[in-house]
Amino acid sequence: MKKAVFVLIIFIFSFLSAQDETQIFAVQLQNQAVLLLSSAKKQCRELPQKNRELASALSGVSKKASEHKNVAANVFANAEYLLNFLQERIDETCGLVNLANDESIKLIIAQEFAQLLEKKKVSGSFDDFIGKILDTEYGKLLYLATSVSTLEKMYTKWATKMVSGRNDTKKMIADIAEANTELKKELTGFTKTFQLYYNKK
Repeated sequence: MKKAVFVLIIFIFSFLSAQDETQIFAVQLQNQAVLLLSSAKKQCRELPQKNRELASALSGVSKKASEHKNVAANVFANAEYLLNFLQERIDETCGLVNLANDESIKLIIAQEFAQLLEKKKVSGSFDDFIGKILDTEYGKLLYLATSVSTLEKMYTKWATKMVSGRNDTKKMIADIAEANTELKKELTGFTKTFQLYYNKK
């Protein structure tokens, strides 16, 4: 009798522990998404305007350089094009970020919880887990939220490069040309990945 009671207690304890771990995992999923989304929304309140102002300023410079047939006209025109393309990606990404909220996070987790839990069980680390959920709506949500930081880094990197040689016109133009090359590469990679996640053509 005592042995049976002991086995029953162990079984109940194991069951409750498993329940606790499941609940903790659900809370972790919720907190992770809320934290990333909150940060992304904060960035989206400033980044679109900052990049728009920079693109507008470059548009004026590009126009003047073209009118005066300046040798750097193509560099400025390319910069204007790339910043406008970056603006499109920022507006698109932030538009989706601003549509998401706590309720949509809860809904996604509820619908995919069994799948996410199964992926967690076979994952050796958090990075491994993230790699296994890329095709889930929850994985797409995390990618979307972190995409804003990626876009902000592109903007900051280009803007910093632009002003680094502002006291030397030739250096500034060379820096902008180099920054254009880097931004084009980064934007191309970002756009391909974004389209892959959201099945866009």
